Amino acid sequence: MPGTGWKEIYMGGSPEAEKKLFDEVMTKVQEIQGAVAARQRAAIRRGFHNKGTPVRVAFRAADDLPDYLQVGFLHPGAEYEGFGRFSRSQSMCRADRSLDQRGFAFRILTDDGPQDFLLSNTPVSFAEDPVTFLKGGEIFVKSNKVTTPIRLIRTFGLKKGLRIVKDIVGSPDRALSFTCQQYWTRVPFQIGPAAVSFTVVPVPDEPAKVSAKGPDFLTEHLKEQLRQGPRTFTLYAQFFVSEEKTPIENSNREWKEADAPLVRIGEVVIPQQDLDAQEARALAERIEGTDAFSPWNTKHLQPLGGMNRARKEAYDRSAQSRGGCPLQRTQ
Repeated sequence: MPGTGWKEIYMGGSPEAEKKLFDEVMTKVQEIQGAVAARQRAAIRRGFHNKGTPVRVAFRAADDLPDYLQVGFLHPGAEYEGFGRFSRSQSMCRADRSLDQRGFAFRILTDDGPQDFLLSNTPVSFAEDPVTFLKGGEIFVKSNKVTTPIRLIRTFGLKKGLRIVKDIVGSPDRALSFTCQQYWTRVPFQIGPAAVSFTVVPVPDEPAKVSAKGPDFLTEHLKEQLRQGPRTFTLYAQFFVSEEKTPIENSNREWKEADAPLVRIGEVVIPQQDLDAQEARALAERIEGTDAFSPWNTKHLQPLGGMNRARKEAYDRSAQSRGGCPLQRTQ
């Protein structure tokens, strides 16, 4: 069985110490949402990935799914429907060409309940832990392009502050379409006794730049793509190798394919659809309004690591602040 031998390490050395650290920064979730709403003179929305485009999705597990991956809803040829959301990672609802990363979250509705996957178009987060993430997120929201690097350096020191700036600025080309990029979970999960990380790779994987005209050019391009036909991603797992090469607790360290090869799980399909149709608009209104994605919306995939442990409360706080509905979890 690959992927075993891992362990979780709590910030501060114990669950109690970690909780204290989380409690000190968790209020920043609502503070970020409130600051964004005030600056945009809008209702409170998601604290991160504020601007999104919902779609219908379908998932089919691989016929040759390895035995060690056949857990719960994952069995050869299994098919499920669901929905997803392509997004811009920043807290502000700005034009698509603005400086940020991209996200792809999707939920498949299985016989055992919903299963969420949350992915981003860079293999690592700018933050190695949730305390850094929330402190950095607050700086991004409450600063401008000039003062952000200064405040990051003051808060985290010169080396770490500059590294965070580099991680954000060095994101993939903002003109790449949503469906022609690879996305990663950045954080690990337990499946059976193994620790794994997930990634989706577009099929085909040829980069496709979009004409960057208008504030919502990515959504407009996606609409045109899906009117013409479906788009497909292959879902892969990477298995834990060692704490040095595939760390459980550091989400700023990449699980490189040379160390942790990709193992095919199945296909995620964005079916042909009209995003301007009444049914699609109703789905979008629900997803943007009340639905809440979370890595903890799961039964057979247990989130691992400090970033995931913090997300459990952070995502609930974010959903509740905007009137969303966190799911009841079965663990």
